[in-house]
Amino acid sequence: MPAVAAWVHGPMAELNRDIVARRRPAGEFPAAAAAALSTLAVVPERCTPQEARRLVVLLGLVGAGLGRHHQERDPAHRQRPERAFDLTAGSDRVPFLDYFARLAARTGHPQRDAYASLTRWNLPATEAWWGDTRLATLPGEFDDGLVRTYTGERDEVRFLELTKLTETLERAVNGTLAPLAEETVDVCGAEAVHRLGVAAELLDAIRRLNAAFAALPPADGLRAGHFMDVFRQFAVHWRPGDVPPSGALDPEALERDLLLGVDPPGYRRHIARLRPGMLAGEWDRLGVVMDRPGLPELLLARLRPAGDLAEQSPAGLRVLLGSCPALGALYLVLRAHARVSSTHLMLAKKYLFTPQRDRDRAGVGDTGVVSNRRGTTGMDETALERLTRIRGRHPLTALRRLPTADLESLAGVDVLRAHLRAEARFAVSSAALVRPRTSDDDARDDDTRDVDPPDGGATGDRPPGQQ
Repeated sequence: MPAVAAWVHGPMAELNRDIVARRRPAGEFPAAAAAALSTLAVVPERCTPQEARRLVVLLGLVGAGLGRHHQERDPAHRQRPERAFDLTAGSDRVPFLDYFARLAARTGHPQRDAYASLTRWNLPATEAWWGDTRLATLPGEFDDGLVRTYTGERDEVRFLELTKLTETLERAVNGTLAPLAEETVDVCGAEAVHRLGVAAELLDAIRRLNAAFAALPPADGLRAGHFMDVFRQFAVHWRPGDVPPSGALDPEALERDLLLGVDPPGYRRHIARLRPGMLAGEWDRLGVVMDRPGLPELLLARLRPAGDLAEQSPAGLRVLLGSCPALGALYLVLRAHARVSSTHLMLAKKYLFTPQRDRDRAGVGDTGVVSNRRGTTGMDETALERLTRIRGRHPLTALRRLPTADLESLAGVDVLRAHLRAEARFAVSSAALVRPRTSDDDARDDDTRDVDPPDGGATGDRPPGQQ
């Protein structure tokens, strides 16, 4: 395995760069990959679980290169993508796809590269902190501090680091909210109010992290051209109809939607279509959450307000909040969730949809093996805009009529924010860490906290510091 790992991190990345830049022919890649894979001496069934996961990461990157270069050589190859993998692995000369499938069986991984291995297993361990308390950890499978990518370009390293840091904060959010959904915590009790307040601040940390990344100059963050023409073009099909890696497969984001009652018509069918691209355990977790009511439904069933919240006067809303302050805290969570969605939509527009629209207007078109007119799971800009609007039109929107400062005071968020800060960081040093903004940046952001997102546009440990 060390020889394969060294080839993937060094010569393979260089070869990919040269092929993409047309300095070397695509036909060199299969021969180089076959030579590297012939050194594998491990039988998948005899691997330790960690060895198997490491090999899945490495061979996933190799397979992505094989698939991309094969399909770019001839558009007809896209109809039979599996023909890219006509090579063997190991001294026993096991067909590549069979070898990968045997590794997948050891790990619960799909039988191709996937979001989980590309981001979570590949990158160093990350942690989400609330003050001096660690709320969540996302382990990594390697102990060398490296980030393996298709071409080794820093754009890819920084983007993958952003993705894992974001997912770590998301896991902390879900772990904080889970006891409410499981009804092991009284949804109208003081602990529920505290947990919801912490979750709202964690979500705001996600928004700040991603907004800060988008604000970076291209040379310090992600170049749209590299994202569209290099990074995304490795997310090809290995077999017809399979599910390539995508941020849409982030299980923590999907779980948060379900926890918060985001369930428009067809959404569960969309999630089910993503199942082949997930780890077995990820889908099992989502299945449990799908069987429970979302938190807004749970809380409103407990309160049983007379009529719809939209029909309540401000005085009536204050009465409800007085009987259950968690209602106001949940509103802040839903609002923060919608603002995160708006930020993610902004990122998709900045790095994908707007540049592609500019190309279409200029007559350049959409020429890659992976279309830049939609996400790799099939969602286009209109679908993402619709989902963002839905997240903003949650069941507690009537509470917008009350001053945000009053709601934050009632939920204790103002006190939480004054004393503690949510952040995600790597447990070990990394090559090009994407850092959350500094406290000075956060201070400059304070004047935007009261702005609701425009329409259209973990562990289960108890969070610290409960009053």
